[in-house]
Order: sequence, then C-alpha cells, then structure tokens
Amino acid sequence: MIFKNKNILGLSLLEALVSTAIIGIGFVAILQMTNYSVQSMHSSGERTKANFLTNIIAEDVISARDTATSSDSNFTEYLLGADDGKPIFESEACKVKDGTGSANAGKIYNTTGTDAHARKKSKWEAILDSKSYLRCRGTNETRKFQVYKICRSGCTNNNPNMQDLEMYIGRVQINLNDGKKRKYLYFQSDYKLQGVN
Repeated sequence: MIFKNKNILGLSLLEALVSTAIIGIGFVAILQMTNYSVQSMHSSGERTKANFLTNIIAEDVISARDTATSSDSNFTEYLLGADDGKPIFESEACKVKDGTGSANAGKIYNTTGTDAHARKKSKWEAILDSKSYLRCRGTNETRKFQVYKICRSGCTNNNPNMQDLEMYIGRVQINLNDGKKRKYLYFQSDYKLQGVN
C-alpha cells in the first residue's frame, strides 16, 4: 500500500513560467556579454595592428637614416623634401566605402620605385592605404606619416633653445574606431650635432 503526501503537489504552471523567464533573462545577458567581448577583442586586435604598423615605419626610417641618394644627404632629408611639415603619406582608404584608396594598395613588394627610398615609401602606402591590414569602421579614420625639421635658426621650426644644430622628428598617426581611438608615435628620425659635419 502506497501512502501519498498531500502537501507535495509539484510545480504549477505559474511557477514554471516565472522560472523560464528568469532563465531567459540570464541567457540574454550572457549573449550581450559575448557580443561585447567579441567587439572588444576586435578593437584590441586593431590597436595591436596599428602599434605594429607604426613601429614598422619608425624602424624603416631609423634604420635607413644614414643612406643617401644622389640629390639628398640622407633618408630623412629625402622624406622631408621641399614640403617641411607636410604629410609624406596620407591614406584615403577609409574615405571611400568600397574598394581601396589607391591602385598600389596591398602590393608591399611593388618594384615600381627607382631606388630603395622610393620603394620604402610605396611599401608604407601599400600597407596604410589598404583595408586588408587595418579595417575601416567609419570615414573619420586617418592614417598618415610626416617628418618635421627643428633647428636653432634658418628653418621653418626655429628653436633657439636647441642644443643640436638640426633635429628631425617623425610622426605617425593612425585614428581607429571612426576617429575615436588615436594612435600617435613621435620619434627622432635623425639629428645633426652642432660643430660636427
């Protein structure tokens, strides 16, 4: 003979609905956290790539600073050219929605340059003017590189407090996340000591 406890009645429909709603809210929160985590990893990856690309440019400039061309005394003078303070390169890749910024984009081993200096510039253009290396999340993103010449006297950026005769500062700028995250790298690309030729 089986005795039944009349106080144990089981789950009612209302209790089942409440527990289902609580579990559903938990799953929605977990899905939102997962989506946020994926976006955060993507942004972190883009910042890491931007750091790597700015370091490539700085290392290229510093490693080749003592090489000369027929018209310039060194690589920094070649980069500076006649346009002191103007960007050596400014990407237009993120300004357009489809395609890339230039026909040279993505061709980092392009041999169209006449010498090593021109090939380095075309390599930077190929990397920074392509959406393959850094993605665009809006039209306000910037990728550019320029060199400034600072001297005691006789140039655009005079500073009488300088100890060196001339100093060249390279500046790489990459704006990410539709211009909300900015990456700048300033580095001394070359210098001329006072009293030393």
